[in-house]
This record gives sequence, structure tokens and C-alpha cells, in this order.
Amino acid sequence: MNELDFEKRSVRNTPLKDVEKEKPKNSITQMNTETIMEIGNGVLDAVGSGIVIADAKADRFPIIYVNKAFERITGYKFKEVLGRNCNFLQSDDRHQKEIAIIRKSLVTGTACKVTLRNYRKNGTMFWNELALTPVQNKNGELAHFVGIQNDVTQKKKLALLRKAKGEILEMVVKKKPFARIVKAIQRTLERQIPGGIVAIMVADPTKKILSEVSAPKLPKDLTTTLLESVPIKPDFCCCATSAYHKKKVIQNDIKKEKQWKNYLDFVQDSGLKSCWSYPMLDANDEILGVLTVFHQNSTTPLRTDEELIWEMVNLASLVVEQINIREQLQANLADLASYSKGLEKKVRERTKDLKKVVMDLEVTNMELVGQTNEAKAAELRAETNEAILRAIIKEFPKGAILLVDDQMHIHFMEGTELKDVQQQVKGPQKIKIDELKGFSEQRKKLFGEYVQRTLKGEHLSFETEYRRVPFVINTTPLNTENGNITHALFVLLNITDSKENERKMLQNLEKEKELSDLKSRFISTASHEFRTPLSVILSSTTLIEKQNEQGQEDRRLKHLKRIKSNVQHLVTVLNDFLSLSKLEEGKTVAKPEWFNLIEFSKSIVEQLELSKKDGQAIEFEYSTNNVAVFLDPKLMRHILLNLLGNAIKYSAEGQKIILKIQEDEQQVTIETKDEGIGIPLNEQQYLFQRFFRAKNSLNIAGTGLGLHIVKQYVELMRGSLSFESIENMGSTFTVIFPKINQENEKSISN
Repeated sequence: MNELDFEKRSVRNTPLKDVEKEKPKNSITQMNTETIMEIGNGVLDAVGSGIVIADAKADRFPIIYVNKAFERITGYKFKEVLGRNCNFLQSDDRHQKEIAIIRKSLVTGTACKVTLRNYRKNGTMFWNELALTPVQNKNGELAHFVGIQNDVTQKKKLALLRKAKGEILEMVVKKKPFARIVKAIQRTLERQIPGGIVAIMVADPTKKILSEVSAPKLPKDLTTTLLESVPIKPDFCCCATSAYHKKKVIQNDIKKEKQWKNYLDFVQDSGLKSCWSYPMLDANDEILGVLTVFHQNSTTPLRTDEELIWEMVNLASLVVEQINIREQLQANLADLASYSKGLEKKVRERTKDLKKVVMDLEVTNMELVGQTNEAKAAELRAETNEAILRAIIKEFPKGAILLVDDQMHIHFMEGTELKDVQQQVKGPQKIKIDELKGFSEQRKKLFGEYVQRTLKGEHLSFETEYRRVPFVINTTPLNTENGNITHALFVLLNITDSKENERKMLQNLEKEKELSDLKSRFISTASHEFRTPLSVILSSTTLIEKQNEQGQEDRRLKHLKRIKSNVQHLVTVLNDFLSLSKLEEGKTVAKPEWFNLIEFSKSIVEQLELSKKDGQAIEFEYSTNNVAVFLDPKLMRHILLNLLGNAIKYSAEGQKIILKIQEDEQQVTIETKDEGIGIPLNEQQYLFQRFFRAKNSLNIAGTGLGLHIVKQYVELMRGSLSFESIENMGSTFTVIFPKINQENEKSISN
């Protein structure tokens, strides 16, 4: 199975009729089940990861408990899996190397962690990240195995997709063959869009047709009949229409489209039902080709599918444009070489004519007038030839041609670029290189060195910039009839467009790296914030199990408080991630209502009493008992809990925390002030960025999302958030909301 084909692999469901046969029948296992159910119903069901507990003493390690997350991930209910061996989750896929690791762990009673393919109740495959841990009873005997599982299918899928796109970008940068890049694009799209078949066609601007480049999975009858030579005109097919209008064309039911009327037999035989075409354009918005996805279902592309398709379209466009530029450059160089040879031929012919005239002068001195007329005629022909040459060179596209002799004189310079230099060369006298204005001494020296190397027979090619415009320069030595090199020909080409394309490509690579870094930071933060609370919960659960005798109630209560505190921390972290996700998707909206901010704030302060450190006190200052505000109470609860929670978390024991609320006719001001560790001055500008943690707070638990979310919530309610902080002296955060009256309440709600 290919690693990217996540949704294609499906196996039959494992029947559950043998559950009763595999259930353990001894009362000890039943007692453990009841004990763990009593513990797990309250705490373990709140954990986001799937948890399964198996009896290590019974035959085949039967399951005695699973939490709600396990049911959600696998689709199996607790009653369906009770008493079964966990290997039913592998269905028929039993040849994975990770299974051998699990078996070894069960036999030896040791912990292990693996990622393997499992199958839900509906038969769909998912990647399961499983951590298996042995648990001993109070006598030190192996009693249970606890498995913690997480569905990492999406993470693995994204990682493999990112790797595939990176490989394609690398192929583009290294200028790999076009056919190879096209196959990589097709392979990536077809793996990510189940049921899709990709065809890529390149436009011929002279013939105004689209020709097939690669469509290996389409039926041959369809490609030979329809796609071999497609005219670029509207209403011929979806590919032609997309190329003609330079827009995407989505047809979710081919049978209903008039364009496919003459090809319905081929479409029905192929099983294709929908067609999505996307134009490939160059930097000048000219059509380069079309990328089309034929689908086996009557459907339209998902948002994520369309984003991926456009990425692949841009990559294919970049490759085609690079090929066109290289071909055009090669053609121009060939034309120039051909013209150079023609020029040499004309010079030889003129030299031959002049020799003949000289011979005539020596033989017939009496025909001086005739010889003079012949010389003038030859001169006229030379001037005519030179005029023709200049006319051709003058219109040299996106470049210029320069001719320099062995004395460093510039004989002529023509073309569409470097007009200011051409004006200097067109003077009454020939100008030398070191007499050019606007050129630095270093540039003149370098120019002279290139001329000398060319006059020695070298063919040079190099890049340079003139007034921030990039050029590529190719030099050619020009020989006289006797083989001596007397002139150097310089051909300058403006490569601004090529450089711009290269810059865009590098920007895309940099954005990909930035996205990868952001995802890595998210995974690192989530892993750190989840690992410690889960470890505390697991250890506390084990200690409660060991301290089950009378007289141990205080210790059990202490561990239960630890479990409750860490579960609350996990819920807070999950809420932060969920709030961030909803904010970025635009799903969070303010739902304001009238309430008393003073009473509301008192309830928040009371809620935080248990979170305070020894000796800490929250002083609540207000001038009136009733401050009516028209705000979203859910968002306000998150804002106050975060600001006061941060004040508690980053303040030491015995330090004071102040909550102050003021109002006037224009606004309501909420201020939290602490005497804690403060924020370093050089890091204050990054405080509201996602995942940002100041250096002096890295040893304190946190995700770096709280203040980012608070700022978003405040702005959703038309407020502002600011702060002042001095390191090791404390911080003051100020939230200001405009005063809302009853008359404009309706407009604010809207």
C-alpha cells in the first residue's frame, strides 16, 4: 500500500460473535473491571487520547476497560470490546513489524511505543500511535497493561503530502525533465483526491490547440478521440473552455453538459462522471496549458483539494514557462550566430571586390576615374550593409549588441536596452570603454578584462547588474579572413523576468519552510503540555490503587486533587487550541448581552481562589456595585480567567494581585496588575503572537496562545488591549470597551 493512499485501503469488519468465547471467567478480573470503571468514568473519560486497559493475568490479555475517546476513535462501544484481545483492531493486516514489538512487550511485561495501522468498526484504516505500559499491583506483580492511543492519520498524511510537494519543488529548482515533474504532480494529486484521474495538456500558441502531455490512467479511446488535439475555443470541452477564458471550469455531471454530447459512449465506458479544468498561465497571463481532474463521482472539488490543485497548476506553469524561455534564448543565440556568419561572408566578399579593384588599378592606371567610382560603389554597399545590420540589431528584443575592437574602441551598440549607454556610443567619434560615463572604475576594468579574454578566443557567459537591472552577457570573438581576432561581440539579454520567477519560487519555498516551522512548534507545544499532566494522572491513578486501605483517605484525596487539577489543565490547553482553530476559521463571533460586570467579575475571582499560591491575594477595586455592559459573557469569562490566571501563575507566593474596574460616560476600563516576573523589554513586541513564550517563563507551564486569543476576543467586541511591564517588577494589562447604550444595542448585535 502506498503511504499516501490513506482513504483507499479498507478491510472487512472483524465479527464480534466470538466476544463471549474470549471473555475471562474468573471473579478477580471482574473485580478489577469494576474498580477501574469506578476510577475511569470520572477522569479517564475526560482525556482526549484513547485509553484501553487489559488484564495481564488472564489468558490472551482481555480488555477490561476503554474510555470514551477509544470508542470515538475506533467506532466500537465498550460492551463490544469487553473481554476481547486488542489484536482485532488489526483485522487481517497482521504482517506489520510493529505487531511483533507489541507481542514482545506483552510477553516480557515491558513498555513500548509504536505507530501502526488499525481499522475502525466501519473498516476504514487509521494510523494509531500506541503507548503500552505495564502496571503492577501492590504486591509488585504484573496486573494490567494500559494502552494510550492517538489517531495520527491526519498528521502522517500532511507530513507525507508536504514531503511530496517538497520533492516536486526540488525537481523544479533542479530543472528536472518536464515529463518527470508532470508524473510527480499527477501522482500527488491522484493520491490526495481519491477517484480522480489527472491529465496535463500544453498549449501550442501558433496552432491554438492543446496537446496531451500525460494522462496515463485515462482510457485510450477517450484520449485518442478527444484529447490528442483540442482546439482552444469555447464550448468544445471543459479543457478548451478553461484555456480560452483563462478561468477554471467545474463540471460536476458530464452527462448533462452539451460539450460532451458526442462523447457520451466513451464517458460511460470509462466511468468518469465529473471534470475540473484549471488554466496554466505565464507571468503575462498568457495560456501555457490546462490541468484537468476527471473524477469517477459526480462531485465538485473540496476547498483543500482545490488549494492543492492550484499549487500543482502553479508549479506546472513555472516549469512550462522555464522551458519556453530556454527555447527562446537558444533560438535567439542561433539566429545571432547565423547572422554573424553571414556578416563574415559579406566582409569576405567585399574584401574580394576591393582586391579586384586594386588589381585593376595596377594593371590599368589609366582607368583611375573608373576605379574611383568602383571604390565609391563598394563603400556605398558597405554603408548599406551596415545600415541593414544596425536596423536589425536596433530592434534586438530585451537586450543589446555591442562590438569592441582590440583597441578598446566601441564600434557600435544597438538594441532595446541600455539606451543611456547607446547615446554615448552614437557620438561623432568612437569612444573607448574607459571613457564611458556612469560606469565605475571597477566596472570599466572588469569590462576591459572580458574584452581581452574574448579577443584571446574565449567564449564567455556571465551575469551582471546595471542600475539594478539583471543581464546575462555572452561574448564571441570575431575572426578576420586571415584568422586574426580583431573584434569582440557582446550580446546582452535582460533577464528580469527570469529573476522574478526565480524569486517567486524561492518565496514559495520560504513560505513552505515557515509553515513547517509553525506546525513543528504547534506539535512541540502540544506534546509538552499533554505529556506532563497525563504522566501525573497515570501516576496518581497508580498510587490511589496502591493506597486503598483504611486510613489512607487523605492521601487518596490528595491524588484525586492532583488528577482534577491536571485534567483541568488539559481541558484549558484543549480549549486554547480549539479557540485558536475557531478564530482562524472565522467561526468565533461575539454574542453580546446585558449583564453586571462587577458581579460577573466577583464570580471569576471566587473561581480562581483554589488556583492561588500560598499567601497570594486578589484585591478587587471598583467604585460602584453595578457596571452594566453589553458584551459576550463567554468571551469575557475567557478574558478575565486568562489575565488573572497569568497574574497568579507568573507571581510568587505572598505577592498581591489587583483587579480594577472603572467606568465613565465613554468607556469601561478593566485593569489587572501583578508584582510577578514581568516581560523582558526586547520581547514585548512579540507578546501577542501565536505560541510566543518569553525566555523568563519557559520553565512555567503554558502554550503561548492565551494572550493571542484574549487580544482576538477583545477586538471581536470592539475593545482594545494594552500592557505595561518591567522585568522582575510586574505587569499591568488594560482592557478598554466603548460604552454601549440601549439605543444602539441592535446595531451592535448585528
